[in-house]
Amino acid sequence: MNRENSSMVRSLQRGLQLINAVGQHGPAHAKQLARCTEMPLPTAYHLLRTLLHDGYVARLDDGTYVLGSALHGARERVACPA
Repeated sequence: MNRENSSMVRSLQRGLQLINAVGQHGPAHAKQLARCTEMPLPTAYHLLRTLLHDGYVARLDDGTYVLGSALHGARERVACPA
């Protein structure tokens, strides 16, 4: 493992992969998202639960996932000092 890869946070990478997959393929079921991100289904469920809790994805009544309220308008909410 090289130094660059050792500083990566794999769970963060996987969470971002799921967010991207939801944005590209959503509304989508967890099984479809796991398949297109090539991650085990239990891992996808675990990460989706966390993303759901924090508002990055939302779960519709039919069990599919869409992008959540934490991402809508995020650009306008971020305030960084000049």
